[in-house]
Amino acid sequence: MTLTPTLAALLTVFAIWMIACLWTGYRGRVLWFFIVLAVGFGLNASWMVFGLDARVFEPHALLAQLSVLFYAVGGFGLGWLAGRVAKRWRESRVDPPSS
Repeated sequence: MTLTPTLAALLTVFAIWMIACLWTGYRGRVLWFFIVLAVGFGLNASWMVFGLDARVFEPHALLAQLSVLFYAVGGFGLGWLAGRVAKRWRESRVDPPSS
């Protein structure tokens, strides 16, 4: 499999979108997560309709949209977990003894 410019662009957009999902989970920004999720749905649907000439409601397109949902929820959850661990790590820090 060769990395074409189109595939590289799609992977870059996907990576940026996943980082946005992780960031919203890390910061606990649920409203922003739904905005990022809507953008992901829109980008995926437009790629399938215009790039792949698919219809929006055919089974493969719906499965791809479901995959977007699962990727987003997984990214948000992983970011949320990392945020909780980081918060607890900072809270458990021991202050240096004062003399």
